Amino acid sequence: MNGFFGILNLNNGNFREVTTNYLNTKLLNRENTLLINDEILLQNFTTSTVKNDNYPNLYFAGWCRLDNIEELQIQFNLDSKAVEQEVILAAYKQWEADCVKHLIGDFSFAIWDVNKKNLFLAKDQMGIRPLFYTEQEGLLYFSTTIPAIKSALIQKPGLNEEYIAKELLNYPQKVEDCFFKDIKRLKPAHYLSIGAEGKLEEILYWELETVDLSHCKTNEDYYALLRTTLETAIQSRIRGKKNVGCQLSGGMDSSAITVLLSRIMDKNKLHTYSFILDETTKAYSDNGIDEQGTQEEIINYADLIRENHHPITSFHYKDVFEEFVKKNEIMGGYANSDCIWQDSLYKVAAEQNQVEVIFSGFPGDEGVSQNGNNYFYDYLNEFNIKGLFRFLIDFRRGAILKTIHYFRAKNKKNTTSDYSIIREKRNLLNPNSIFYKNLKDGLFAFNPSFKNWQKEQICTAHVCLRIESEGAYANQYGVETVYPLADIRLLEIMYSLPADLFKPKPYSRALFRNLAVGILPDKVRLQPKRSGAKTLAFADYWIHTKSEELKNYKIKNHTGLMISEEEYKNKEAENEFMKMKRYNTLKEIDYLIDLNI
Repeated sequence: MNGFFGILNLNNGNFREVTTNYLNTKLLNRENTLLINDEILLQNFTTSTVKNDNYPNLYFAGWCRLDNIEELQIQFNLDSKAVEQEVILAAYKQWEADCVKHLIGDFSFAIWDVNKKNLFLAKDQMGIRPLFYTEQEGLLYFSTTIPAIKSALIQKPGLNEEYIAKELLNYPQKVEDCFFKDIKRLKPAHYLSIGAEGKLEEILYWELETVDLSHCKTNEDYYALLRTTLETAIQSRIRGKKNVGCQLSGGMDSSAITVLLSRIMDKNKLHTYSFILDETTKAYSDNGIDEQGTQEEIINYADLIRENHHPITSFHYKDVFEEFVKKNEIMGGYANSDCIWQDSLYKVAAEQNQVEVIFSGFPGDEGVSQNGNNYFYDYLNEFNIKGLFRFLIDFRRGAILKTIHYFRAKNKKNTTSDYSIIREKRNLLNPNSIFYKNLKDGLFAFNPSFKNWQKEQICTAHVCLRIESEGAYANQYGVETVYPLADIRLLEIMYSLPADLFKPKPYSRALFRNLAVGILPDKVRLQPKRSGAKTLAFADYWIHTKSEELKNYKIKNHTGLMISEEEYKNKEAENEFMKMKRYNTLKEIDYLIDLNI
């Protein structure tokens, strides 16, 4: 299991008692753990040492993969075998806090400067690697997992009632917040530098900005650049890996990644995984379909080893309560965007196939394979007459209707008119709660600019939270999750492209369909986005089964935040399936609250 943990004596806390208690209750590899006087405890979960002889005053703990490691090795005159730890320490010695501006990859790390008595905590630009921290009685606890922090605290962390209220309201969360009030998630593209004064202030070091693409003269130049960058992103994520896994949902994103992997590595070492329906689960699916047809197309097209394709038809939990306990063990409590539905896939990949790294097509929909439906927003926002004229010619009556919708949404500052009705039907929050009227829903907020909308979509909290959760479940088995479509080099190019490349004509998701020429067979490249199948093919069965197993569970409502079961049963619902799903959520939140009070 990758990751790290630490305790900093921030303000004359009871450091010795807390660290002694932690060390005595953990089965630790002492070579991985560093204790410096009454100042700091630093522990890597797997790495054999936190000290590098070349930098005697700096101590390091981290979970990192650098994609520009070769460039940095050359820049610092390091051996080509120098690993991430040494490269990051060299960068820190050269640039101190600005070192993160020179790093590309997935990383989360801590550096303790003995001479300056300074702790530096940093996280990658997209928040792929987790990092949490909290302050209690003069001590700063920090780790890549919430459970590690919980296990070390003298006092149980208090529940974050506002966070819970948002879940009951079905509102989006802030990226820094979690189930516990005083435990914070270090935001993506931020660092903390904590000196002797003990000030905790997160500093933003990167934002998605445009890059110079003036060397691209034609649309094909743009597509070629995107293809090359995507291939580089994939190649950098298999460096040093023997057995590689890839999720193959049947969608374009995962299909393209699978094909490219098959071209750059030994196919005998490549394993693919797909959620599919079986005879039991098919009966619970509205459409009774999955994407096995497309999966077969890719297996044949890429000439994959058929024995290395692994269908996943069910979860390995004996019941819903074992599932909830696992959530608490891995995520530390109730977590927005929890991805326990991936857990069984990672378990199979690790235990049966010895996979070290597994690829995902997420967050394609939020980035390079977005549908492009509002590509024209910048034309209206910037009053681009030439662009608006082309938009009118391409979409005619549709352009007029979309323009009317744009200005209506701009006036209302919201892109949808009826979601508030649906939201109220899903509402589980007690109307007497102080949060009932105070919390505001930020979902579907109108953004007048296509560029700003793109940034908002790819940098949304959900992207970070889902990736973090998938990584946590995979990490328990020693598997690393990777996301080439979240590579910042690829995203910066996407963000710099002319809006016209996203135009949904003659098909939606035009950018990705066009860059996938020569990567995907046309039957897959041009398939509709919505086939009626779900990524988790047996999601409906899962929800029905949970409902049955929770039938006799009585809600305790320790916080008083929830409506009563009777009130919920009497609420109008959009449909019976959604009512069942939200009722499951109500009981799940209640169960996890009960585990953590």
